[in-house]
Amino acid sequence: MKLKVDNCLICGKPVPDYEPEFCCSGQECGCYGQPVEPCTCSDECYKAVMDHIGHDMDKRRELAGIKKWSEEKKRND
Repeated sequence: MKLKVDNCLICGKPVPDYEPEFCCSGQECGCYGQPVEPCTCSDECYKAVMDHIGHDMDKRRELAGIKKWSEEKKRND
């Protein structure tokens, strides 16, 4: 049973079914132990992660025009 819920790297929405997979412990290659696939909640957020490499996640979200999940949630409440 998974206790920890990960959040989308771009918008911050909870991604309860995310199960990270690793190619190594971080010592064997240049991935530094990061997951093979990033934690994202949608194709749109995944595209923002991949299209704007070189920027931090907040800048990637901004460049993709994606709102933070907490802002969307407040608007819909």
